[in-house]
Amino acid sequence: MPATVYEDLTDSGTHQIVIRVRSCKRSNVENRAYELDVEDRNGTRFRFVVWEKSKHGSEYDWQVGHWYELSGVTANVWPNGKILHGASKLRIDHLGSERNSREATILYLTDSHLGKQIHTYGGKRWSVTPERGIKAAIASAIEQRVDAVVHGGDLFHNPGDGISEDDIETCRRELVKLASNGIPFYFIYGNHERDAGRRVMEEFIDNGLALHLGPRYELINDAVAIYGIDYRTKWSDTVVDLEPASEGVVTILCVHQSVEAFSPTSEPDCDIRGIRDASNVPLDVIISGHIHARDTKQIGDTYALSGGSTTRVGSEHDALQPSAELLTVIDGEIKVTRQKLETT
Repeated sequence: MPATVYEDLTDSGTHQIVIRVRSCKRSNVENRAYELDVEDRNGTRFRFVVWEKSKHGSEYDWQVGHWYELSGVTANVWPNGKILHGASKLRIDHLGSERNSREATILYLTDSHLGKQIHTYGGKRWSVTPERGIKAAIASAIEQRVDAVVHGGDLFHNPGDGISEDDIETCRRELVKLASNGIPFYFIYGNHERDAGRRVMEEFIDNGLALHLGPRYELINDAVAIYGIDYRTKWSDTVVDLEPASEGVVTILCVHQSVEAFSPTSEPDCDIRGIRDASNVPLDVIISGHIHARDTKQIGDTYALSGGSTTRVGSEHDALQPSAELLTVIDGEIKVTRQKLETT
């Protein structure tokens, strides 16, 4: 029986699944031995309850950060998520603290601005079709079989009159394509995600189509721990207090701000050194949206990337052409490749 993942768990029969323990505590609930916070091979986090009736699990020496193959487990499926249970049929195979190889591929895209119709730059105006960019990016992610897609903010343009149903459905269809191919979609909120945009994204979260990045890391293939900070109108008040990840994984922080290393303005919101130095977790990569222009910087041990828009925001300037970024991580080594998107 092949090991399954969180997405495949049902409330019928027993399952075999590979999990990594994120936290473990003795339960104070009657008949329960342990309550664990675990994640599957895709980095999806969920709860695992070990019952006292489990001969193998009730006195097992669970170790945080280690991988286990479980068999004979059952699941409860609730509207707000799934809970794994280990009882009398639970069997445990300890796999160790590391995989043989830590590899992950991530397609990073940002500033899609679904709903925008006209763009201006350098005194010029032209029509734009943002849906073409997001469709091209999602098609690329599926074709390359990436492990995750990360969006750096401003998925919707969200003008004052709200978001059209057509744009919501366009986005939903693309996220369903990702989900159907087992590719999770992570995101942060940009400055255009106002109340309407947040309501739409919360619905996508509830439907299992999107995951909101925050100070608790999301693990991708035991190779990347990724965090997110939503757009802030006043960055100086921001506290970069992140959940520490295990050793050996690449740490990536996703932000949506005017960053000094990339910003054309004289008064940017923040700078890479400031973000890096304020973080309680060493950051290997900082990726930023908002500027719409593609650029990279190496600042000490931190690699900084400004993602371009998936929507055409420039005419002749190459850095402003529609693009996405493929981040490949193999055993701590990071490679970033720009991918131009065909949107005509």
